[in-house]
Order: sequence, then structure tokens, then C-alpha cells
Amino acid sequence: MRKLESLVRGLKCPSHKQRLVVECQGELGRGVPWPVGVLQCPSGCTFPIRGGIPRFTDRDHYAEPFGLQWRRYQKTQLDSYTGLPISRERLERCLGMPLEALAGKRILECGSGAGRFTELLLGRGDLLVSLDLSDAVDANLKNCGGRDPYLLIQADINSSPLPKRSFDVCICLGVLQHTPSPEQAIRSLVEHLAPGGLLVIDHYTRYSGPLALSNYLTLGYPLRHVFKRLGPEAGLRATTALTAFCDPIRRRTCRVHWLDRIASRFFPMICYYNEYPGVDPKIVYDLNELDTHDALTDFYKHRRTRAQIDAYLKSLGLIQVECSKGGIGVEARAIVPPDERCPSSATVNGMVLSGGDLQRTS
Repeated sequence: MRKLESLVRGLKCPSHKQRLVVECQGELGRGVPWPVGVLQCPSGCTFPIRGGIPRFTDRDHYAEPFGLQWRRYQKTQLDSYTGLPISRERLERCLGMPLEALAGKRILECGSGAGRFTELLLGRGDLLVSLDLSDAVDANLKNCGGRDPYLLIQADINSSPLPKRSFDVCICLGVLQHTPSPEQAIRSLVEHLAPGGLLVIDHYTRYSGPLALSNYLTLGYPLRHVFKRLGPEAGLRATTALTAFCDPIRRRTCRVHWLDRIASRFFPMICYYNEYPGVDPKIVYDLNELDTHDALTDFYKHRRTRAQIDAYLKSLGLIQVECSKGGIGVEARAIVPPDERCPSSATVNGMVLSGGDLQRTS
């Protein structure tokens, strides 16, 4: 608890970099929920504590559909709800070690959503901070609050109130491809790691040759460009209706692989019936509906090759870089060199990152 309180005292205004004063009607206690109050910057910025969570972002931003998504599908991805070790297996695979090895570590989880990984990380390390840009933090609090102490905040990792170089492990899974600039987000993650800290990320992959066309030769491609412009509520209704329409067909075609490959082009619902044959069909249906919404309403959908991720991590001066295909595309982990700071800019394959975007150097 002392380390949690110390971290809270170290929160800084994202704009002015000045120490924030916590003005609460009570004690912080276990980290969540926070008592009613505000965080005050000496320069005048005020950040509300709403719903037991300090908020450092506005409600109107590109991640708003994700907030609605995780409030709607609050428990759908939780291992504790499905009875399946899906999240644990993915997390341990990306970490390259069992969760028990996190003992004594200061952990930062970015893009925590409804808490599918948060619930697994609670009590594992010396300190856990969970951060998300969207209102998904409300679902996270409902799912994980009241267990082991942790700090939960709504903030943008690129303008975080958290102290830099303060964490031993930084985990960001299922998130980077949905940010305006994955490279800038990765850089911000690295800046929060202490010397010797471990970065754990994944990213959608980019195919080459004939496989590259597969991303476009599907009804889902034009539908996404329509759905993501409908607004969060209408987009959710659209993907819910689409799943209900496609499900009876895909539930049958998925029994024949080649037939389902064709059907998926015209009935673009994410389908997991073959992957979880012994699971309650209602749970699988919810997973299908959730990931269909995720795939067709995300404002940003970047793709990177394994080589691009590998090169960028190395360009930041990270060591022991491990990058492989798996999961949602590319999974990677790397170490911040002991007593080393990352460079102010990085160049990858003739591209330079400066101020958050990749630009050509020539």
C-alpha cells in the first residue's frame, strides 16, 4: 500500500508536468475505487475523480466505441467467466514466463479494457497500475475492484500522468493497432519502463503477396468503413444485428473449412465455434459478437510485419528483442538496457519517428 500511495503522490499534470494535488473526501485506501474529489494542478488544470476513477481524458475521442464495447461485453473475455484459460495462456505466452515470475515487479498494464488481463495480474507483482483511454475502466472496476489493491486510471499513454522510468514490466496487448500511431504508443510505453524493464506487446500483422488481398476481398471491408462512422451506439446495434444474421449460416459452414473460408467473405462474422467446441454456445456466441464489433467499428486498424516491429524495437535501443508471429498477428517482447535512456528519435527502414508519426527521411 505504501508504494501505491507513493505512486499517487507522484502523479503529474500531463500538460504542465507539475505534481498533482489530490483533493478527496476520504482516504485512497486500496487504490480503487477512489473517493469523490479532484486532482489539482498548480497551473490550474483540474482532473475529476468520477465513478471512483481519476479521469485524464475527454469522453469524445476515437476510443469511445471501445468503452461502450467493454461496458456491453463486461465479462465476455474473462477467464473467470468463461472457465477457459484463453487470456492466461495468451498473457503467459507473450510474457515468455509464468505469471508467478512477476512477483516483486512493478507492472503497468496499458489498454486494460474490461480487465481480462487485469484479473490475472492482480496480486502477482509488487504494484499494478491499469490504464485505458476509454470508459472501459468502468467495466474494469466492476470486474476487478475489491480484490487486491491496484491503481486504475483513465488516460492516454501518450500523455500519461504516471512517472516515467517507474515500472519493471509494461504490458500492452490487443491495443497498439487501434492507436493513431502505434510507433508513438510503443515509444511512450518504453519511456515508462525503468532500466532493465520488460516490454510486452502484440500487433495486427501485414501480409504480402496474394494473402494481402484477403483483407479487402470480404464484405467486412466496406462494412467497417460504414459502421465506424455510425457512432458508438449505432455501430453496436449494427454489429449485433450482423452477428444475429450471420450466425445461423456460419454455425453450419464452420464444419467444413474450405466452405467456411468462402462463407466468411460474404457473412463477415468472427466465428469461434470450431476453436471452442465443448464450450457453452452462448459464451461462444458472445465472443463472436464481441470480436465482430471490435473488427468492424475500430477507427484505426494498423498492420505491421514482424520485421517492422523487430526493427522498430531495436531502433529504440531495446535489447533481447524477441518477435514472432502468433496470436492476433505479431507478438514481441524486449528489454530496456540497464541505465540507458531511449533516443529522442528513431529511424526504421528509411522512416524517422519524431513527434509521434513515421515520416520518410528522403
